[in-house]
Amino acid sequence: MKKLLIIVAVCLTVLACKQEKPLADGRYRINGTITGLENGEIYLINQPIDTIQVEDGAFVIEHDIKDSVKLIHLSKINSNRPNQGEFVSIFVEPTEMTLNIDYEGFSEAKLSGSKTQDDQYMLQAILDKISEDYKEEKNHFDAVRKKYQEASNAGASDEELEAIKYEDDEARGKLAPMWEKQSEATLQFIKDNPKSFVSFQSFLFQISKLKYAEAKAILDQLNPEYLKTDLGKDISQKVDNLQKGIPGAKAANFETVDINGDSLKLADFKGKYLLIDFWASWCVPCRKGNPHLISLYNKYHSQGLEILGVSDDDRAYDKWKKAVEKDGIGIWHHVLRGLEYKEGTNQRINKDKDISDAYNIHSLPTKILVDPNGVIVGRYGGGGGTDDDMDKDLAEIFNQ
Repeated sequence: MKKLLIIVAVCLTVLACKQEKPLADGRYRINGTITGLENGEIYLINQPIDTIQVEDGAFVIEHDIKDSVKLIHLSKINSNRPNQGEFVSIFVEPTEMTLNIDYEGFSEAKLSGSKTQDDQYMLQAILDKISEDYKEEKNHFDAVRKKYQEASNAGASDEELEAIKYEDDEARGKLAPMWEKQSEATLQFIKDNPKSFVSFQSFLFQISKLKYAEAKAILDQLNPEYLKTDLGKDISQKVDNLQKGIPGAKAANFETVDINGDSLKLADFKGKYLLIDFWASWCVPCRKGNPHLISLYNKYHSQGLEILGVSDDDRAYDKWKKAVEKDGIGIWHHVLRGLEYKEGTNQRINKDKDISDAYNIHSLPTKILVDPNGVIVGRYGGGGGTDDDMDKDLAEIFNQ
């Protein structure tokens, strides 16, 4: 009898050891299953890479989590730069969760137990429904982008690549309605779910499309705990930046060197209307619009209109000069935006010299119209009006 009791006690001890420990505060745990990989490894590719052992088609991931939610990335390959389809991004929370993966469809893995991830699935379903109506346009767009990448890898000439860029621009134009609808749907999701982390993160990419008043109203409804984070501070700053470069604001001062090596500053244009054209040699819509800018310059320059091209080509100086010459726009002033990086890195320095930042430029082309007193009276593109609006404003100013 005593021997039997000892055996039972040992068995109970072994079973207890195999049971999972209670999840400690500030930790998350994912109990995962994976079909198509009985034994092997998958990788948590948040820096540094963490190898996750798969045994009998199952795995467990447990780590610290300092906030209420964290975005992690799991990959089927040991690389911080996996290809599309080789990884999945999921929102984890300080709780127990379950993840089911099909190794062949790795990116389609499904997580349960995370409210934030449920919100992400909800938003993605809304966006996917919109994209279903644009399958043909999406396939064409993907094909053109693949064509460009293959041509670039094969050493195609600048002229050949530029021709493909124009194809890309046309394909992009056909997808513009889809992106617009998805943007509107995302904004509505944010308004309907202001406390969700998914809304908080998604808002970052919607700010540039909004006027300050609307953006500030949404910002004030977001979870205040999220706004205390580094991302939250960045979001708040971007909302504040919407007050820069808008009609009624004072034009930001700058002092730089032009394409000919001569010094140039905003004050040099005092007493004249100045149209600041934010563009780049690689921006197809910008280049397509240059003939129209030439006609405006020829029409109004004698009446006091100046144009200043501010190019986003700080790392492509030769292409910038070549584009100015090829497009015949050397008849007005040209400068670079002033984007500087620490040598050998992508770390930005001297941000106060960046003209684009000073005018809150987040998309190209964007044009800013400054009156003779240095006050902004028009913004076109990038959160402002259209080129037609610009034409009407100039015609009114110069009584045409």
